[in-house]
Amino acid sequence: MATSVLFGSTMGLFDDFADLRWRYKAALPVFAALPYVVIGPTERTTVSILWGSINFGGAFLLLFVPVMVTIVTNSYNQLGGLNGLEAGTGLIVLCGIAVVSRDWILLGLPILVLALLTYLSFTGRVFIGNVGSFSIGLTLAVASIIDNLKLMLLISMVPFIANSILILYSNYIIRDRAITFSDNEGKLYAHKIRSLRTLLLRYRHMSEKRIVLVLYSVVLSFVAVAVFIEWL
Repeated sequence: MATSVLFGSTMGLFDDFADLRWRYKAALPVFAALPYVVIGPTERTTVSILWGSINFGGAFLLLFVPVMVTIVTNSYNQLGGLNGLEAGTGLIVLCGIAVVSRDWILLGLPILVLALLTYLSFTGRVFIGNVGSFSIGLTLAVASIIDNLKLMLLISMVPFIANSILILYSNYIIRDRAITFSDNEGKLYAHKIRSLRTLLLRYRHMSEKRIVLVLYSVVLSFVAVAVFIEWL
């Protein structure tokens, strides 16, 4: 996990300074998955579904793991831009993984770090940037693979993936990016629906902290559903 997180932080650092193109950001997380592909335990090659499980055999490590890491890392990175949003949503998902897996030895320290970052970033004292978001995204992906909770992570990531679909559709299909505005009271709003954030701000003006808390609740609801399904 440490190797993948270090790769994510390095990738985020380059993105913050060099503004990497999306084609590179989409492909680079594959390399972060290589350590697990090489040394990954062969007994964790199954994907649990509602009515059972599917064993992918050797194809799991070679195909499923890199694809999963890429999707999770990039979709997580795209839901950000507000104080406390990246760290807080990552904390919620990681706590869900820890509750189901009970792997507090592995996840205890990352949870404490994310809790501190959530507080500092929500209050505007630090900005984690792409360094933090890519690292957190990789942490979630690798933790779910190690603890064999891939279905749980997939359900928990639904808001992130939906947000990415809206952004990609806006940027590459209709080529029209939405802009978030601020009214006289300092509240945020949007005229167009081009992301999960602008979807919520399209119908109601909200302060930055309010929209972050609403997005927390959206992510938390999907994590709760994922935890419930894992406990069935």
